[in-house]
Amino acid sequence: MTMLDLQQRVAIVTGAGRGMGRSHAIMLASRGARVIVNDIRPAGADRSPADEVVREIIGRGGSAVADHNSVVGAASELVRHAIDAYGQLDIVVNNAGVLSGTAFADTLPQDWQAVFDVHFRGTVDVTRAAWPHLVRSGNSRIVNTASSGMLGNAGLSSYGAAKGAIFSLTRSIALEGKPLGIFANCIFPSAWTRMTMEINDPAVSATLQRYFQPEHVSALVVWLCHQDTKVHNEAFQVSGGRAGRLTMAMMPTTRIADSTPEQWMQHQAELLSCGPLTALGSTAQMFANELADADPAIQPALKSSGGLDINPVSGK
Repeated sequence: MTMLDLQQRVAIVTGAGRGMGRSHAIMLASRGARVIVNDIRPAGADRSPADEVVREIIGRGGSAVADHNSVVGAASELVRHAIDAYGQLDIVVNNAGVLSGTAFADTLPQDWQAVFDVHFRGTVDVTRAAWPHLVRSGNSRIVNTASSGMLGNAGLSSYGAAKGAIFSLTRSIALEGKPLGIFANCIFPSAWTRMTMEINDPAVSATLQRYFQPEHVSALVVWLCHQDTKVHNEAFQVSGGRAGRLTMAMMPTTRIADSTPEQWMQHQAELLSCGPLTALGSTAQMFANELADADPAIQPALKSSGGLDINPVSGK
């Protein structure tokens, strides 16, 4: 099996001082990438965890520089650092995040927003700042970090909301980016990190520590970042040497004779029943399904057109 070589491509990894970010940075560098290891410097410290990761990469013969800019408010400086250091940018791995478990009603607005901002605004701002350089690369990769937290978790509303937003953002920029040579995907990772160390159940902690090393996640990330990997607009749940594609899906629809509240009351059991799932990869696909469900005669027209082009900017 031929080892994947990243051929001196330049990668930014945010939140790369510890945990999964550290693992991503080290593995990317081990395959030939030049890495911007981004992590903020702790208050009052002379060095940050990012400096230690850079020293480790260089000690192994790799190339890396540390960056201490916050992804919230200083994303442009982070990207400029990458260009100043290496002259190009080919890969962005948005990994930075924080966790705060507080009931929705008890969370101060500024604290709720702070968690949301690190995850979502940080991902948006870094990607936006990187975008023209990724276009210039002509064959670039974005890997965003979502989470099963988007499915709902009591006490983690800001975290879950941000992760859901990241999933949706990735879908949109993947569609916009592919014609420009930008391939975007996202991951739903689980790993033994400082975050999961907070889990109190000893059996769960023991399993995570034994089987869920961050390197399992990094292996998939590095594959997605490789210039020959043409995977596009996908989401992967990944942990412990296993991965699976994840998608939005829809249950069978329920049709009522008259659109009245009383009709929905009468058909609620049917509406809430389980059945075969239809995977949904885009807004256009879901809308096409709705049109075909309302008027089956439109299906040939949809097929002949190759699908729908929904572009609010152009009015299509």
